[in-house]
Amino acid sequence: MSQVEVGASVVAAALLLILLRVPVGIALGLAAFGGAAYLLPLPAAISLMTRVPYEFAASWEFAAVPLFLLMGAIILRARMAGGLFALAGRTFGRLPGGLAIATNFAGAAFGAASGSSLATTVAIGRMATPQMLRAGYDPALATAVTACAGTLAALIPPSIPLIVYGILAEQSVARLFFAGIIPGLLTAFVYAMMIAIRCHLQPSLAPRPTIEAVKGGSDRGLIALPVIAVIILGGIYGGFFSPGQAGAVGALAAMAIAVMRPDFSWRDLAAAFGDAARQTSAILFVAIGAFMLTRTMALTGLPNGLADLVDSWSVSPLLLIIASALLFLLLGMVLDPFGVMLLSVAVLLPVFERQGFDLIWLGIIIVKYIEIGLITPPVGLNVFAAKLVAPPEIGLPTIFRGVLWFLAAEVVVMALLLSFPQLTLWLPNLVFGG
Repeated sequence: MSQVEVGASVVAAALLLILLRVPVGIALGLAAFGGAAYLLPLPAAISLMTRVPYEFAASWEFAAVPLFLLMGAIILRARMAGGLFALAGRTFGRLPGGLAIATNFAGAAFGAASGSSLATTVAIGRMATPQMLRAGYDPALATAVTACAGTLAALIPPSIPLIVYGILAEQSVARLFFAGIIPGLLTAFVYAMMIAIRCHLQPSLAPRPTIEAVKGGSDRGLIALPVIAVIILGGIYGGFFSPGQAGAVGALAAMAIAVMRPDFSWRDLAAAFGDAARQTSAILFVAIGAFMLTRTMALTGLPNGLADLVDSWSVSPLLLIIASALLFLLLGMVLDPFGVMLLSVAVLLPVFERQGFDLIWLGIIIVKYIEIGLITPPVGLNVFAAKLVAPPEIGLPTIFRGVLWFLAAEVVVMALLLSFPQLTLWLPNLVFGG
């Protein structure tokens, strides 16, 4: 076999192992090692593959991942989202679908401090879903909005997917953070418009509650999350610390605020550390396997072979990026979100780079595709998270039915981001120059 054929076989073997329910990290690592062993003498392949886990785990940039996960776990365990939902409810409560719109923006604000999509869905869903159902909201809307609001954390900094993309694509994490702000806010506003229009045209979806009906927490916690978000972004913008150091500062800030809350105990703090350790281990395990695959892909030359093939087709860059959406959706049916991103970066990044795509803009587009995958059947991890905090009588088909409207909103958002790249690049260029 040629080297390119070996590369294609490695990718096919990885996908086959995943379909056979082998854990993603092990599947990627085994396929990568098999390809390296075919191309290199066995001692050389072993030497190459054993260096990869250390090199990735020792990356300074990756230190931000467990720190931001710890920050999000503390925020979740300290129940800091209550005040946000109360404020959002009072602000939007009298609009058509006001509680759903409030849930949407509370999710965006919570994601700006937690960095975790699943944590945002669970934290907001525990408060918002019961209140919307008590107010007479359609169950499909009440549960779908919590699932979809959680995806905003994948874009609004700090974002764990953007950190991992920055490491693999060798791009500035700080630039990626600021590039995600406008697309994240745009998504939140398009969601809100869709909810308001639907509920205006079909009032039975969401009866308008009184302001007094909106509950969710005391006002004492209102300032906590904005303070953490301002500390993180302000510190990065001002050059006081790097994104990795920002994770440590954010975790310490969250801890300091949490310990002052009367409902936060040392047991909660220990549980937050445990949550962060488990999440870090899961991400690191998959990322190491994908990093091993990246090394094998470099040996095979498959990414450059794909780039040459695309060049020979003379496909327009816009058509290429739109066609890649189908690939991301297909991968999303068999891989978790991090697996989709890591595999796509390992194989497709040289193709996109050869076509002249800005890699900061491309990172936001890839994360948007992953975000959409979080709410797309049949996997839809955020939908499963929303189901966990919903009443047991509400099934997955009901939630997916509500999610379809948000997927339609995502089509609008993606059309804007693909048509106007400056929506993504304007802010990082303004902040950092370029």
